[in-house]
Amino acid sequence: MKNQNLSTLIEYAYRHVKYYHELFNKIGIDASLIQSSEDLIKIPILKKDTIQEQMTDFISDEYQKFPKNENVVIKRTSGSTGKYLKIYWDYKDDIKSLMPLWTLRSRLYGIDPKMKWCSFYSTRYEGNKIKPLLPKEVALNGRYMGFSKIGLTYKKIEDNYRDILEFNPDWLLLQPSIAYLMSQIVKEHNLPVPSNLKYIEMSGEYLFDNYKKQIEETFDVYTANQYGCNEANEIAYEFKCRNMHVIENNVIVEVLKDGKPVINEEGDIYVTSLKNFAMPFIRYQTGDRGILITDHNCSCKNKAPILKVNSGRSSDFLLLENGEKMNSYVLANIVEYTNENMSSAIKQFQITQTDINKFNVNLVVKSSYSGWKNAISECFLDNIQEEELKNAKWNFIFSDEICPDKNTGKFKYFINELI
Repeated sequence: MKNQNLSTLIEYAYRHVKYYHELFNKIGIDASLIQSSEDLIKIPILKKDTIQEQMTDFISDEYQKFPKNENVVIKRTSGSTGKYLKIYWDYKDDIKSLMPLWTLRSRLYGIDPKMKWCSFYSTRYEGNKIKPLLPKEVALNGRYMGFSKIGLTYKKIEDNYRDILEFNPDWLLLQPSIAYLMSQIVKEHNLPVPSNLKYIEMSGEYLFDNYKKQIEETFDVYTANQYGCNEANEIAYEFKCRNMHVIENNVIVEVLKDGKPVINEEGDIYVTSLKNFAMPFIRYQTGDRGILITDHNCSCKNKAPILKVNSGRSSDFLLLENGEKMNSYVLANIVEYTNENMSSAIKQFQITQTDINKFNVNLVVKSSYSGWKNAISECFLDNIQEEELKNAKWNFIFSDEICPDKNTGKFKYFINELI
């Protein structure tokens, strides 16, 4: 079936973007024949490295000169992967790209742009220029309060939460690790929940089931997971069915394994933005891994593909003695089973691979289990099912808290020091 949005984007990219014009001519692609998601396989995949090497070639010639260059909004990737990138948008296309998400927020959870909200940021911009980083900022005529993610500690998050209580927002946009730490702070200090709070949206990190459960129990509000990137804006959104559905009028999502599209199998996630004409991203590798499910009968009646996003950047893989890689989600699974056997004693964890077959396991446990450290360690080891990991050396460390990275503001449950 013809996808008019895709067809329009592809033909525009061929006419106005040097990289795609030269690529299509070189390998003999007729832009007018790319009309559906199935046709995309004719176009080579795109990685961030390629864009970094020749960034100007990816910007539409119309947006490199007057008058359209006056409409450009510049975004940046977070740099958390070590690969920084500038992204160009026409400000009208940027707004159009965000509208489907706002429509879903309103329809599903009663959230609209006029409501008060809070989030955490790693950079601040005024127009297209970076601004000095402030610990706290109030903007949008008093509708928004933001906090810096840089240098976060448990105490700073507690102070931020007290500011949030006073601000009394209608909703929060948070990284899962920050939302989880807030839920702990509320419980440990017996703090109230903002009286107006009705919704928490989470994005930017992998969301564990036990994190989601505790956040919802603590704040007693709806939560939804949102998956996106600055290159394409919103990619998938969690409905009340608890599944994330692809936002089809904004993007096309593919999952590739060994370079070939797969369904119901884990692979690398690629996205094609249907709204970004200033800097088209076609079959762009997001750096994440996941599973795309197209044949389903979801209880929410949404027919759009379901996207299950897993942890899985290159630095999120364990390196094994035989040279192979193993997805770090196996470690999260061990912790999940340990918690099942130990009445959810583990509040937080972070595991670091320091060498082949050597791991540091940093755990934060409930105060009532402080005398159970040996039992928790033994239970963790008993729940290792993978033969490749059973002979590894596991060094257990018990801490009072584990905070997000002070430079990026993001939390990583696995760190590979070998990559």
